[in-house]
Amino acid sequence: MMKAKEYVEKENIKLLMEIFHLKSNLHELYIQKGSASSEYISLSIKLDLLIKEYFEEKIVKLVNMPTSELIEIWKQNEFNYLDTIRTVQKLDEIIFQ
Repeated sequence: MMKAKEYVEKENIKLLMEIFHLKSNLHELYIQKGSASSEYISLSIKLDLLIKEYFEEKIVKLVNMPTSELIEIWKQNEFNYLDTIRTVQKLDEIIFQ
């Protein structure tokens, strides 16, 4: 079974670092030029796209992960996995409708 540590190691660190640096640059640009500058708007759009890409990757990983591995991760992180399973089942029902 996959351990939580192994799961974290599979994170897209490159994408996370890019998001972090872009967010820092965006903050600095906001201080220097404000939110109306074309440079700020462009970086803001790029940041939104990177964040969406990150979440899409996370969703694909979770959807494709066997339930037994998800339960193991939830246990290690002290989640109430029974409530989570019920929630996921409800989401599945919504998706399949």
